Amino acid sequence: MTDYLRDAQLIHRATQERLAQKTTARKAQGKGGAGQPGAEHSALNRAVVVAAVGALEAFTEDLTLTAQKHHPPAMPPRSEWYTVAGPNGMVQTPSPTNLRKLFWTFFRYDPMAVWDWQVRVSESETGGTTTWPSGTVRLAGADAFKFLETMVKVRHGFAHQDKGQLKVHSPGIAGQTAGGKISIHAHHATNAVSVLLQYAVLTTAGLARDLGCTKTCCTRQFRWSTAMSGSAWEPHLVGTPAGVLIRKAWRMVPTALQ
Repeated sequence: MTDYLRDAQLIHRATQERLAQKTTARKAQGKGGAGQPGAEHSALNRAVVVAAVGALEAFTEDLTLTAQKHHPPAMPPRSEWYTVAGPNGMVQTPSPTNLRKLFWTFFRYDPMAVWDWQVRVSESETGGTTTWPSGTVRLAGADAFKFLETMVKVRHGFAHQDKGQLKVHSPGIAGQTAGGKISIHAHHATNAVSVLLQYAVLTTAGLARDLGCTKTCCTRQFRWSTAMSGSAWEPHLVGTPAGVLIRKAWRMVPTALQ
């Protein structure tokens, strides 16, 4: 996931830097730091979500193919029904429904049991009126499923101009204007990256545990790598269920997560 999320992370970082520069400029003019960031900022936020969905597809394919090597029975009932990758791959549309079908077909494993993420939300997403981030919520099970489902719908809405996909509502990932347009704010872009990291940690650990890999085919614990620190994963995982799991079970845990 470190490599697959690279584009999303770089776009997100550039967007945050631009926003900080604009805030500083406003304060220098005596206008205060708040205000509309502009169309370019919104477009960059959308790009982060679109890139994150691509990372979701690529990582899930990679995880499945890797797990197959350690679990010989992991073959579909009929080879022409499902394939992992390629033009007819199961996760060409990485909706959570397709992700669950893929893992169940190959491993008899339902990853939704371990999906449990923490996201930032605005007041408007929790009953208030403003779109400014005001806190965090924890989404597990069906709520976590809905977050991923909405994120994929957002990608389809922008990438394919699919108006039938535009009815979206899930705290932390997308809003919708009175005119029906999808609205992606800075905290939505942050959550897209953060949830994908949480997804990678929780789904991988859950699948390994379910297949018995932590005892038989893996001789070592999961380990935090230098590449993860280089991609600045830590801030996105602090205080999340995935971060807690890393702190308890991984080797080489960074100070920020301890």
